[in-house]
Amino acid sequence: MRRRRCYAVLTGDIVQSSRLRPRQLDSVRRSLSRAVDVARGWQAGLVKGEPEFFRGDAWQLLLADPAMAMRVAILIRASLVAGGLADSRVAVGLGEVERISSGRISLSTGPAFVLAGRGLDEMTRYSRMTIGIPESAGRLSGWVSVAGHLCDSLIGQWTRRQAEMVRAAIDPREPDYEKIGRALRPAVSKQAVAKGLGGANWHSIREALRLFEGTPWEATLQHKVESTINGCLAPDNHKRLTERRQP
Repeated sequence: MRRRRCYAVLTGDIVQSSRLRPRQLDSVRRSLSRAVDVARGWQAGLVKGEPEFFRGDAWQLLLADPAMAMRVAILIRASLVAGGLADSRVAVGLGEVERISSGRISLSTGPAFVLAGRGLDEMTRYSRMTIGIPESAGRLSGWVSVAGHLCDSLIGQWTRRQAEMVRAAIDPREPDYEKIGRALRPAVSKQAVAKGLGGANWHSIREALRLFEGTPWEATLQHKVESTINGCLAPDNHKRLTERRQP
């Protein structure tokens, strides 16, 4: 039987969206979409289709390369925090995808969608980011989730200015401090960038990204996961998104 490719699904919702006025929520959604457009420039074909929004505050995104999932998730959160209006919870699911609907990502199906949806459903108020992979990956499934939680604990401490710097620094080409400083508005010195990124614990996050992206995800995830994600845990992706309630 021909193996299905592995993907990354990012599912999230805007934190405390009920406090936002309609125009503010629209601005947050535009900021998220612009972040996705930045990610498109990192790798040809990385983003499949368009990010899809639900009920105003929920969204979903499909990536063709699982290795880029953590970087894109952090980019999205950095962009939102830098905007000053909101943050987003993000649940990442890595695994196989059975069917892709490019017109509406939510109509796609497969274990990766199940893992992302379940991760968001089970997320507690103590965390805003989690990563799920099939249990068939063994011990790897445990530390990947913890890595997401640890990065989240650092992200939660960012100021708007630190988030702006991380948003510029997170490019996979790893721009130097001088280039990052020129990209900010207003521009700042490389010394100011070094101080800001140090306060944001960027170096620890960068090491986590390098380790995550150096993992052979395609080989790791190419296992049958039906035994760990059975019918009772795999409801229709679109139905899950439209019916799920934010805690």
